[in-house]
Amino acid sequence: MKESPLFVKLFDFVAWVIPMTAKFPREQRFIVAEHLQQQVFAAHEAAIRAGMSTSLAATALQLDEVAVRLAQIRFSLRLAHKLTFITVKQYEYASERLTEIGRLLEAWRRTVQTKLAVPSASAP
Repeated sequence: MKESPLFVKLFDFVAWVIPMTAKFPREQRFIVAEHLQQQVFAAHEAAIRAGMSTSLAATALQLDEVAVRLAQIRFSLRLAHKLTFITVKQYEYASERLTEIGRLLEAWRRTVQTKLAVPSASAP
């Protein structure tokens, strides 16, 4: 079974964020780093829930949750960059990955929304 590119990209992003945040200043590891890590894990979890949802409406809700988490991740990364916890190169790398993930997410969301908009064949 081939895994969706969204899940692969999210997994790779999680695997990149964890060691990167371990290098944050000690006093920030339990504030900015922990928040960023939690948001990354939550985004991945919401994507898994979307993939396992049994209804299109539930899938759409979970995909919305992924989008919110990605916005929170972007905020945390912007803050980490502003506070010089990450380099410009790291910030650019993260931004590029998040853009890729966002494109894949939006494609999935559009597909779900299109299917939700089409009336069911069994409807009178």
